[in-house]
Amino acid sequence: MQTMQQQRAKFALTAVEQAAKTLVGEQSKKEYQSYASALPFMIHANGLGQAAAFYRSKGDTHQELYNLLSDWLISKGQPLHGHKDLLVGITISDMHTYLAAQAEAMAFLEWVKRFANALIET
Repeated sequence: MQTMQQQRAKFALTAVEQAAKTLVGEQSKKEYQSYASALPFMIHANGLGQAAAFYRSKGDTHQELYNLLSDWLISKGQPLHGHKDLLVGITISDMHTYLAAQAEAMAFLEWVKRFANALIET
């Protein structure tokens, strides 16, 4: 049985390794690292809903990170499990679930940020 930290790390590692293989060009690699580093701060400053909506609306690398976060937060054992999408989940959930999802997003994105900096060579 794995700890929650191990589960977060495994999910993030798999996704960032895949991104590292598919990212083409120096600019896209730098963007991935930059946007992965910026997302936790945006959530802290603006809330999960605002940050998620912004990332989803931007497309490309932003969308990829939105999809990664959404996939994690709606997976089994996570606060938004059972919803089809992150934004749907947070707009119909109660305050307790929203805050739990926000806290989980912050913990998960620390792994994404660290792996992006470690595995994506620029």
